[in-house]
Amino acid sequence: MTAPTLTSALAAPFVWTSGGTDIALTFASGTSPVNVTVPSGTYRMVLAPAASDFVRVVVAAINTALAGAGRSEVFSASVGADARVTINSTGAFGLSPMPDAMKLLGYVTGVANASSIVATYAPAHLVTFVERVSADWTPRTAVAGAETLAGVGYGVQVGTWREEDEIAFGFVPRDVTTRAALSLDQSPFGRDAGSTYGTTPAVWSVWDFLREAGGVTCAAALGTWQTLRTSTTATYDLVTVPFAEIAQPRKARVREGWDAYFRWTTKMLRQSTQTGTRA
Repeated sequence: MTAPTLTSALAAPFVWTSGGTDIALTFASGTSPVNVTVPSGTYRMVLAPAASDFVRVVVAAINTALAGAGRSEVFSASVGADARVTINSTGAFGLSPMPDAMKLLGYVTGVANASSIVATYAPAHLVTFVERVSADWTPRTAVAGAETLAGVGYGVQVGTWREEDEIAFGFVPRDVTTRAALSLDQSPFGRDAGSTYGTTPAVWSVWDFLREAGGVTCAAALGTWQTLRTSTTATYDLVTVPFAEIAQPRKARVREGWDAYFRWTTKMLRQSTQTGTRA
């Protein structure tokens, strides 16, 4: 059975601190190893401008190091429909053990003499979905007022507005084991019982996302994931998740008595800078 197509995604920002040599690439001949430094910074996965997209920053750092070592190989990356990253090289390389920077991209085990590697998992700090139901962005403001019996209104309003939407993401698998059993690509609501959250490499869950989403600006591809994963002109929304939604996530079974799929409903607030692109 073919997995349902991913349609939406949420990306939370995270801090990466370079360790100096973050990736060590090996080659059968010529300069080897080539040590790569991935600059420290705050990044998002995929849904970010080029300078803030960790996927593209890693590839750019690799190509800079290769050129500095006098090597001719060129690396590139793509993000598949299932959200997994593929890294290609014009020449064979080795990478073992798999470093932390690559684990964040979803890679697990080292490779030898490879020119194309596909991640085991989608990147960390990114969650994906197959169903989204919402009312669309709606303006909200604060007012104090009423109407008289004659129908005359009176009161005051603050004069500033924000946009809100309440979004229900459906068919979210319960955990990692359920996701694997059903051969799905979308993110599960949580990890398996007893798991440690926030670690990589692993399947990133909604619960992982909620643990890091408080008080930060996230990127949301709402029904546009398949376009945004390759486009640098399509726009994603810049949002925050209210702390009340993080404190008490709204999770409900899609069908009573069936623990395979759940629906996660959350309010989102669009920022004053409403959208961004991957340019």
